[in-house]
Amino acid sequence: MDPSYFTQVGKVLVPTLLTDFGVQIAGWSISAFLQTEKFYDLAGSTSFVLCTFISLYKPWDENSIWADGMSPNALLRAIHPRQIIASGTTVVWAAYLGSFLFSRVLNHGDKRFDKVKKVPGRFLIYWLVQGIWVALTALPVYMTNSIPASVHPDLGLQDYIGIALWGLGFAFQVIANYQKQKWRKEIGRDYKRSFISTGLWSLSRHPNYFGECLLWFGSYLVCSSAFSAALESPAPIMSHWMSRLAVFSPMFVTFLITRVSGIPLLERENDRRLKDVVAYWKYKKATSMFVPTLPRRNVE
Repeated sequence: MDPSYFTQVGKVLVPTLLTDFGVQIAGWSISAFLQTEKFYDLAGSTSFVLCTFISLYKPWDENSIWADGMSPNALLRAIHPRQIIASGTTVVWAAYLGSFLFSRVLNHGDKRFDKVKKVPGRFLIYWLVQGIWVALTALPVYMTNSIPASVHPDLGLQDYIGIALWGLGFAFQVIANYQKQKWRKEIGRDYKRSFISTGLWSLSRHPNYFGECLLWFGSYLVCSSAFSAALESPAPIMSHWMSRLAVFSPMFVTFLITRVSGIPLLERENDRRLKDVVAYWKYKKATSMFVPTLPRRNVE
């Protein structure tokens, strides 16, 4: 077998991804038995946190930062600031999104699972797809955590740009979700015949999704700063095909949200629910679907 399959990054990715899919199988088993979708998003965010933790700390490795007797100074030297930033931002995002979605599903349920949650085989597919989502979305984070701190270059301009993009994207997602929650609470029972068009929602029909895609592009920029150094290292740390695969992470997130499970589903649902609401169609015509822009004027 090609030795590139046995690089240090590859050895870390295997247990990390096994953890990911182990969480999905466990979550599916419980949820299929109870015929509930309430744990789906919570399992997804838990997977992100556990996979990030495992890729960084490598608890199975006797030379990892879990090693007995490691001094605080040695512990700090074993983790590069880039790894702290990549891991910390991932955990913060996962904790936020997981709690937000879990609260929402408790209050409103999730129509996606109305039929499949009673058919274990079909229900399992949703959980496996979530496992793929967890694996590919944060793949650059798991990879950069797998690279020894001694190999990482110092933080530079690319890292700071990535951090800024992540911060902007996270702010967009949090603020947009808050604005929609507040609007929905204020609108009450009229929700099904109305729509939000204020705040960030006046700049984009899906500002929360734009924020999520932007933050993962930022995360990739931070993580990828270490890939070149890892490829140039004389030790087999990372293979070229792995570094190329990582670039698909933010592209995958954007494709999934804009073409598959995010925006298309909501657009179809809103078009159906608001088909007789003239103001909605004017808003849709005047407002960008994804990237925030100033609304077009004089739209009839």
